[in-house]
Amino acid sequence: MDEQQSAAWLSDQRFQPFLDEADGDHLRAVAIYEWHVRLSAACFATINVFEVLLRNAVDRQLGMDQPQMPIRETWLMDFNTLQPNGVKAVIVAVERLEKGKEITRSRIVAGVSFGFWAGLFSKTYEELWRHRLRLAFPNGAIMRKDLTQPMRSLQAFRNRVAHHDCLLNQPVRERYDEMIRISGWIDADAATWLDEQSSVAALLASKP
Repeated sequence: MDEQQSAAWLSDQRFQPFLDEADGDHLRAVAIYEWHVRLSAACFATINVFEVLLRNAVDRQLGMDQPQMPIRETWLMDFNTLQPNGVKAVIVAVERLEKGKEITRSRIVAGVSFGFWAGLFSKTYEELWRHRLRLAFPNGAIMRKDLTQPMRSLQAFRNRVAHHDCLLNQPVRERYDEMIRISGWIDADAATWLDEQSSVAALLASKP
């Protein structure tokens, strides 16, 4: 990829941080960009597994013994469980569901945003945490606040990765370690598996 191609394919604005990182060396900037593409893909793959693990752990506790449908009989539409903004997020997920699809608990669990899950660890859910939600994390002697900021940080990081934003100045290793740590609070074996299958750490160590 020569200079004309990088301008046409990526835009000068997008490529500039990589040139800066390479002290103006175009070939090295291209190498860093190609590495960055692989790192972004690895981050998204790790987020994918982490998000699925998290939401299933939460649903397993809050939805214990509940039916798949009707959705109004589940925790997802229960104002005694969720704050109004949480129920609103569920309604948005229901409205986005493909026409003709049954509105099941599992489909809505998969359809709400990462922000919905992060929001469950805010201060407004302290009572839910004490009585039910903490049971989703059996391997950690933790408090709700131990998850509040890490989950919000992971939400912002997930959004950056999903929108293909530059990660050069992002604390990627810190976000990765948070995902492994939280996964371990849910299931130690899951954390080990996630760490083993992820290539994030290896890519961070191989930056051009």
